[in-house]
Amino acid sequence: MEKISNAYIKDYTTYKLDGQIKEIVFPESIQELKEIITMLKSKKYKIIGNGSNLIISESYDGTLINLKKFDKLKIKNNIVTVQAGYSLPKLAKECANFGLSGLEFASGIPGTVGGAIYMNAGAYGKEISDIIKNVTVLDEKLNIKKITKEELKTSYRDSIFKHENYICIEAQFEFKYKDKNDVLKEIENIIKIRKEKQPLEYPSAGSVFKNGENYSAGRLIEKAGLKGTKVGDAEVSLKHANFIINKGNASASDVIKLIEIIKKKIKKEENVELILEQEILK
Repeated sequence: MEKISNAYIKDYTTYKLDGQIKEIVFPESIQELKEIITMLKSKKYKIIGNGSNLIISESYDGTLINLKKFDKLKIKNNIVTVQAGYSLPKLAKECANFGLSGLEFASGIPGTVGGAIYMNAGAYGKEISDIIKNVTVLDEKLNIKKITKEELKTSYRDSIFKHENYICIEAQFEFKYKDKNDVLKEIENIIKIRKEKQPLEYPSAGSVFKNGENYSAGRLIEKAGLKGTKVGDAEVSLKHANFIINKGNASASDVIKLIEIIKKKIKKEENVELILEQEILK
């Protein structure tokens, strides 16, 4: 099992923020994962994949458990079984090559299967819960159990993983058959749209705030004239107002301060409480 002490945060998150963490470990099996958690006991830890929705504070003194080595994939007909650490855009492409449709929306989302299920990731009117059949988890007593799609209790950017002490180990998806070329073309189109509308040339963690029933967070932020607002090297993107980008050596403190500036101004001008989509580890 690989273990790195005093690791740089920027190496394990898409924000590439400045700072260090105490340690990060990379289990290669469920047994190793159980041993790590048992060893940590009540100490602070966080399960991560690609770190694509995380703001990790420089003062975070816990252990990161990275599941990138949980990356096995099995495709049988239209049923796909994949481990939590598997890359989401890679999975979309692999499935497309088999003429399997349902994950095109995830093309370009720099996350893992586990992270996507944790937050019920979605885009363009689709969510990962649309294709979930069941999920294998490690529960709070470190027992392996399989939970159904209904038991996941998914909603907009939410799932049971945010409310129960479960760890996603593996998921089974059910896809629909479609012409391979049509699926690949749709993926290509979605990637093109992302490049046009999102600041992919800079490190970020995707959408900062959730959209509401009657509003787009990005439009409210743009209307408030906050595009280009900076704290240190953290900046509200000029291309997409619901993205905070790292223009160099931004820290978590920079990003968090900028988030507070945005929330206060939108509350004052629109009387809307923006809800954070990204997760802060302090």
